[in-house]
Amino acid sequence: MANNTRNRLFQFVKRAGRRLLLVPPLLVGVAIAVWIVGNRPQPEREVADEASRMLRIIEVPVVDVLPQVVGYGTATPGKTWQAVAQVDGQIVEVHPELESGSFVSKNQLLLKIDPTEYQYAVAQLEAEILQAKALIEELTRTEENLQASLKIEREALSVTQREMERSEQLLARDAISQTDVDAQQRSVLTQQQRLQEQTSALNLLPARKLSQQANLELKQAQLAQAQLDLKHTEIRAPFDCRLGTVTLDVDQYVGTGQSLFEAYSNDLVEVEAQTPMREVRRLIRNPTGRAALEEITMQRVRDIFDVQAIVEMASTDIPARWSARFMRVRESLDPQTRSLSMVVGVDDPYEQVVPGVRPPLLQGTYCRVTFTGQAWPGQVIVPRHALHDGHVYVLDGEQRLRRQLVEVEFQQGEFAVISSGLVGGETLVVSDPRPAIAGMLVEPVTDHPLRERLIAGARGTDAGSPPPLPEQRRSEVEGSEVEGSEVEGSEVEGSDVEGSEVGGSDD
Repeated sequence: MANNTRNRLFQFVKRAGRRLLLVPPLLVGVAIAVWIVGNRPQPEREVADEASRMLRIIEVPVVDVLPQVVGYGTATPGKTWQAVAQVDGQIVEVHPELESGSFVSKNQLLLKIDPTEYQYAVAQLEAEILQAKALIEELTRTEENLQASLKIEREALSVTQREMERSEQLLARDAISQTDVDAQQRSVLTQQQRLQEQTSALNLLPARKLSQQANLELKQAQLAQAQLDLKHTEIRAPFDCRLGTVTLDVDQYVGTGQSLFEAYSNDLVEVEAQTPMREVRRLIRNPTGRAALEEITMQRVRDIFDVQAIVEMASTDIPARWSARFMRVRESLDPQTRSLSMVVGVDDPYEQVVPGVRPPLLQGTYCRVTFTGQAWPGQVIVPRHALHDGHVYVLDGEQRLRRQLVEVEFQQGEFAVISSGLVGGETLVVSDPRPAIAGMLVEPVTDHPLRERLIAGARGTDAGSPPPLPEQRRSEVEGSEVEGSEVEGSEVEGSDVEGSEVGGSDD
């Protein structure tokens, strides 16, 4: 039993000894491998280049901005004449050109109503006036005669009164009888009676003359009315005009107050343009902010709205344009659109007609009116599509993207006027850097045509192409390729700043 135990122990020690002989060489090999690995040359690292985005940029311009506001309205004649019959009668004559659309000159006879009845009335009243004048003349002569007779009667009374006095003296001396005195007394009374009759007749003459004078004036007034009625039998053009709808002919009977036709002036066409109230304020430049309305007159209003206006046909493809003058502002806002009505006038539109090029500005033409105010000097402008929810993207000195907050004074056409945030000369990114990451490296590509177009639009040198309506505006910047790199032009909306990422969506 003991021998077996010693044998197994001996065998175990023998095997363990052989294994231990392998440990030193293994340790030496591990040490050599560690030394080789620790002392071998390190591989050279290759640093990857930072990726950059190719984006379009412009230098922010500072220019004198001509503010423009566009309104739309319908052309109407400056003056409209409604021809109305002022007397009854049968039409006996019409102008050969009394047709719709015809041109007629001032004072030209257009229509004549039978004047016979009114001529008779004039003749009768003229005769009655002559009669009244004759009666007044007769009364004047009668008054003169009565004045002369009255003088004679007074002298006769004076004579009879002296005779009466002598008779009384004779009676006192008993030279004559009482009967002779009484007879002389009757003579005095008779003469006094005749004097009283003459005086009464003379006193009645002024009232009779006044009555006849009133009758004369009445006849003269009736004559004036009859002559006016006779004049109204002829209807003449009050000014150079173009006729509207006419449905009259010879032998037609017309009554007083009957509407005959309309005519429209040739020298002036008005357009009442509806303009957004929020945009009109840019036409009024008042740096002091103080009220200066000492008195409200139309000339003062025109001075405040110191604007120029261009009228164009909005409903056709004809590029017809007219210079217009500002006339007035309507008294109230449009209740539906809340827009302000500004009225402009085009003088002598027919004299400006160019056959085949510029037609006449006819009544009912739908027009676009571009108002241009006085220049706003030294304004900072940017493209409208470069605005992103109150900020823009600019490049710093290392060509890295940076977001800049801005405030907009107003927007016009394809540009916006910046009131704060930019001073001009900054490098503005006009492409959409989606996704926009603050500090990312940008490879700029200058868009010279865009900058030139912005400056031209701000200075009004492209005033022949007024800004379109908002619903007609196309996308401000479309996708384009710049030397094989994609340059996006869509706006970044709803951008937020979190960490180093600046707005934008991933789609």
